[in-house]
Amino acid sequence: MTTHVSILVGLAIYSILMMGISLFWLRRVKKPIDYLVGGRTLSSWVLAGNITAGSIGTGVIIGASGLAYQHGWAGSAYPIGLGIGTALAGLIFAGMRRHKFMTLSEEISSYYEGKRVVVEFSNVTLFLSQLCWLIVQIMGGASVIAVVTGMSLEMATVIAGLITSGIALPGGFKSVVYTDFLQATILLIGFGIVTYSALDHTGGLGGLRHTVPPSYFSFLGVNSYGHLRVAGMVATLVFSVLADPGRRLSIYSARSEKGARISMLTAGLIVTMFSAVIGITGMYAYKLNPHLPVPDEALLWLVMYILPAWLAALVVVSVTSGIFSCANGNAMAISTFFVRHIYPLVTKRYPKRPLLAARGALAITFVLSTAVAMRAGTIVSFVLKFLPVTMSGVAIIILFGRFWRRSTWQGALAAQTITPVVSLAVMFFYPNSILNNGVVLAVPGVIALVVVSLLTPLPSRSFGEVAGEMASIRESIEGQGEVKLDVKGVAKGDSVQASSDAAE
Repeated sequence: MTTHVSILVGLAIYSILMMGISLFWLRRVKKPIDYLVGGRTLSSWVLAGNITAGSIGTGVIIGASGLAYQHGWAGSAYPIGLGIGTALAGLIFAGMRRHKFMTLSEEISSYYEGKRVVVEFSNVTLFLSQLCWLIVQIMGGASVIAVVTGMSLEMATVIAGLITSGIALPGGFKSVVYTDFLQATILLIGFGIVTYSALDHTGGLGGLRHTVPPSYFSFLGVNSYGHLRVAGMVATLVFSVLADPGRRLSIYSARSEKGARISMLTAGLIVTMFSAVIGITGMYAYKLNPHLPVPDEALLWLVMYILPAWLAALVVVSVTSGIFSCANGNAMAISTFFVRHIYPLVTKRYPKRPLLAARGALAITFVLSTAVAMRAGTIVSFVLKFLPVTMSGVAIIILFGRFWRRSTWQGALAAQTITPVVSLAVMFFYPNSILNNGVVLAVPGVIALVVVSLLTPLPSRSFGEVAGEMASIRESIEGQGEVKLDVKGVAKGDSVQASSDAAE
């Protein structure tokens, strides 16, 4: 059997298996709480697989391996940033599980007195961030399909969008976590074998070192990619993970606070260790062919032209499993945000049929994501461009809300407004500047938040009080009843007193 046929068979089996699991859960998910947050009963080992698979997606597998092809260990800096950010998010925010939040915006609302202007700004920003990540996953899936089939990239993008929607739509988050666990297992096994093969053929790390430019083997490739660019990439990714609604969704769906923390720390460690695999495979591809026209295709070239047929099929399935598991996680965050925030923002009420609304929103989202994916550039450049615009401001207000009680909603609004404006200005007028990374671009937002908070009155409502109010509204969604909202965005008829156990 040829490599081409082996890969197509492997992809067909993988797609049928994943869709079968999702359809299995389709018949068993009856309540919005099961579809949107997995019933909040998920074990730590299942979530660890879900978070791992959700972290090692297109940006790592395709983008970071392409970066390793160009700059050696710099490619490893990408997953290191994600791994560190995931572990830190578990340490800092696992305690949010006790409040039974459904979305990250509910957590933000509790930090800032439930002020609607801050919350709605966050809702739109976070929704767009997940849309951007979904675009990235579709780009990665399209790259794989185009290389292994020879079809045009445009057609491959359409097919990637159809596959990801077919896996994500039917079973909701409950099916996503179980398919992700299986996909993480496939991913780690496949890349473990290809890494062993690469080191065996080059004589270990020492042999590999002599086949690439010396700068590739500097610490995190800083002599090739640049000290500031590497530091900025790692910091940007750590920063973005702390404000990632997908990671929070995993925390909120855990069976317990302890389980949420263990799953995040475990996944963070696995992703950080996986960084070595990315660096090795990228440099191995460079050793074999240093003249590839498209660096993002380094791993796929290695698969198609170097590996034996059975291993090529396994690696391609591993790659697609990582990509589509990330897409599934992004898709679920989008559907949860739509039902909980975007739909009521537009209609002033929650949907009568939340499951139907969630699936409908996903279908439209996949169409839009596929269209945008056809116009995007390289994966790493796309990620590093949109992260500061969509995530830096949100990360600022989350961290200050969590650790600085003097933060006010006016300061949060100032940070949310200034950060994307500055990011867009730098992106358009100074695209190659060292200032163009998420942490540096967050500085004006930090200054704005601190200054405005010091100039405005102390918060009048506690975190626990607002969190209790959020709990009441969630009950109306999870029960599928139609609830209309007043002009402040609060469910009519609700009179909520914060429970003592909701306070920090």
